Amino acid sequence: MHKHITPYTSLISEYAFIAYFFVLSFFPFSADIIKLLCLLTMIGCWIASMFQEKKMLFTKTALTFPILSFLLCSLLSSFHSAQIVNCLGTIMHDYLAYGTIFFCMVNTIHSQEQVQRIVKAMLITCGFVCLYGLYGYYAGIAVRDGRLVATFEYHSRIAKYIALFLPVALCLFFSCKNRAARFYLACLMLVCSFSLILTMNRTSWVSIFVAIAILGFALQKKYLLFLLIGVCTLLFFLLPAKFITQAKTITQVNQFFTSEKILGERLLCWKAAIAIIQDHPWLGIGPGKKNFRSTYQQYAEAVRNKETPREKEPVHEQDQNRKRKRKIHTEDIERLSHAHNIFLHIWVESGIFGLLSFLWMFTTVFYAAIQSWRLSKAGYEKGLLLGIVAGLVSIFSHGLTDSFWKKPDALFLWYLIGILFVIRTSKLQPNDLPLK
Repeated sequence: MHKHITPYTSLISEYAFIAYFFVLSFFPFSADIIKLLCLLTMIGCWIASMFQEKKMLFTKTALTFPILSFLLCSLLSSFHSAQIVNCLGTIMHDYLAYGTIFFCMVNTIHSQEQVQRIVKAMLITCGFVCLYGLYGYYAGIAVRDGRLVATFEYHSRIAKYIALFLPVALCLFFSCKNRAARFYLACLMLVCSFSLILTMNRTSWVSIFVAIAILGFALQKKYLLFLLIGVCTLLFFLLPAKFITQAKTITQVNQFFTSEKILGERLLCWKAAIAIIQDHPWLGIGPGKKNFRSTYQQYAEAVRNKETPREKEPVHEQDQNRKRKRKIHTEDIERLSHAHNIFLHIWVESGIFGLLSFLWMFTTVFYAAIQSWRLSKAGYEKGLLLGIVAGLVSIFSHGLTDSFWKKPDALFLWYLIGILFVIRTSKLQPNDLPLK
């Protein structure tokens, strides 16, 4: 009887994963009850499997101890923080959700067909989000400051979303042999690429360029890099002036530390983050955007006041202008909720021990992804694993000037990590099955 029931719990868990991803993509900052029900369904299926088997079902992976180590460091930082409640709230609502996605996926998803269906649903959802974004961009309902935001509040979030899954679609395009699947993946890449351009997010443009360059060498298709350069050159002549101006700033290396258009508040943010680390090197200030925002505002003001040149005999008009600029800068400071660099951000929040646990965790992820790809035979699984490697490279490229360790960005990332370790732990046999 247990054998008859077990497949149903796994299937229900699969549907819960797909539903959660769909809701998270279209309603990233709302529909919390539906998301909670999906998470509880995943946990319930896992617990039901334990009752059926009458034993503790917990698949140990190379990532188990790094995850637990990071959670422990985050807890220690929380109890050391001046805002314990906010910190513990971040761990409960954010970090535990990441762990739930990973551990439930590894312990309830068991077959290659399930992995393929989840990946297919993720890519279809990504395509529909981008289609809605394109419609909303020209209809004026999915635009913020002239940039595409689709279902997300900020252009950087949708850009990270696309940059994470676009490499997966590209790799599956080369690995799948079914013409219908290849046609869909080609359409998906076209829609996602156009949407990514409309976000005007320079970091995403660079991260995708890096990911595709790596894929070109890994797939032994070096023409991909030349094709990408050719497309960029063509777009240079076809896109409106504002896109070209935005793209040109990427190459203005000599202005990176002087132009507010290129780095904006990031340079100030990094200096303030380093100042915070110097005062809280071991345990940090505790996780949570509210905690970071209040602490950062104090340090950023101190850094800015220290660097602002003072005039011996200020004119009244100059003094007024300086006050207006200070007010604008203060408003900018108040809005920042992370350190605009993933490594500085983790160090600020969780201290040096939290950073080391974070590095341990993602070094393990990268090693597992690359090793699994190299050991896999040609086919769907090998393409998927390479896509995951490229997606990880893309999201960490984002991490140099942004943070992906927050909802919903991190949840999308943990979907790919979960799929990676399902493939590893289940020892699935690779084949050439197309997307169904």
